[in-house]
Amino acid sequence: MKHKKKIVLPLLISSSALVFAACGSNGAAPAADGGQKQTQEGGALTLWMFDTTDYIKPAAEAVAKEMNIKLNYEFINPETYKTKIKVAVAANELPDIFGQYNGRSERDLILNSKTAAPLNDVLKSTGLESKYLEGRLIKEADGNVYSLPYRPEQSEVLVYNKKLMAELGLQAPKTWDELINVIKTANAKNIIPIALGGKDRWPGDLLYNTFVLREDKDAYGKAQKGEGKFTDKPFVDAAEKVIQLSKEKAFQPGFLGNSDLEAREMFFSGKALMVMNGSWVFAKAIPALGDDLGYVKFPQTGAAKDPFLSNTGDRNNAPYGIFVNAQSKQQQKAKEFAIRYSLKINDELVKSGQPSFANTDVKPTQKVNDAYAQYLEDFKGYKFIQTYWYDTIPAAVGDEYRDLNQKLYTGTLTPAEFTQKMEQIMRKK
Repeated sequence: MKHKKKIVLPLLISSSALVFAACGSNGAAPAADGGQKQTQEGGALTLWMFDTTDYIKPAAEAVAKEMNIKLNYEFINPETYKTKIKVAVAANELPDIFGQYNGRSERDLILNSKTAAPLNDVLKSTGLESKYLEGRLIKEADGNVYSLPYRPEQSEVLVYNKKLMAELGLQAPKTWDELINVIKTANAKNIIPIALGGKDRWPGDLLYNTFVLREDKDAYGKAQKGEGKFTDKPFVDAAEKVIQLSKEKAFQPGFLGNSDLEAREMFFSGKALMVMNGSWVFAKAIPALGDDLGYVKFPQTGAAKDPFLSNTGDRNNAPYGIFVNAQSKQQQKAKEFAIRYSLKINDELVKSGQPSFANTDVKPTQKVNDAYAQYLEDFKGYKFIQTYWYDTIPAAVGDEYRDLNQKLYTGTLTPAEFTQKMEQIMRKK
């Protein structure tokens, strides 16, 4: 039986080009002179982004059109982006506007290098500062606002293909034993149980973070503060869970060679039963699966009490940000564009029924997908969100830890060996 798809995100015009020019009101391509008239009136700006969400690029194009600006937009693969930003900061070769990957270390890199321009003046002069909800504009120690939000808060989810799950005669897993049973049943029918992009490292890292949380929600915080160790029981037990998943062939063959985008496509195309990933997966999963998209809270895989009141994810303490280059030759125009771009993205979030970070007159344009609506309701009920570990530690430490975490999925380390090495890495400054 075919199911009608309820698409959360508005239908957007897409383009395969990585660089586009947002044109005047007639939508025509820029003239051979490089859009000299537009440059004189509004100026040309360059924007770097790594986010693959459908509305990110069209929103930039819309703001550029409104401001009559020629915009050079460059999409960069997320893993490549992290390196590119570091190199660009060191070489002082940043674009006018750029998105920041989530995490303390990358944010600190930008702020400590003094490459970001304060935005207070244009926030006030445009009157747009008041649009943002309380606490969503992050003020640094010097009182300045250097970044703008552009993504909703996120958390770890388990999404699944309801049609495939029903064909297997199963319900979505809510416990560890149920998860193992689903994996075994899917394998018996030659269906990939869980699609995982092991090549990118972070999907496996986030999964392990969540396994630890399900053992003890306070374990990471205590270990990070020195009140516990990364060799304590919750970390060992969570590592054992990862090893068992690998032994049960929970992931697709060769998953350590697949990127996250490749793994997600396996799920979107119906080749994989489940994905354990951040809630950002909904943006593409909804149009791909429609009514066949299912969601449950991450299963109770460990010994934690009241496990469904907590989750791993990101809240305001580790924001995704849009920055303006302090060396931009069109700094004021870049600031205004960045602010309006942030608010335009907020409008797109509201249209699709997602949580907002600013006030707007825009209303949801379509019925919210049932799975996503349930997730939004669940997110409101979380009493504790453990920030993804990588976002709380220096990048060099985080990358070394993720290399180690990737080895855990190969089965070449015992839980004790893994946690001992992790203890050594996490104590580095």
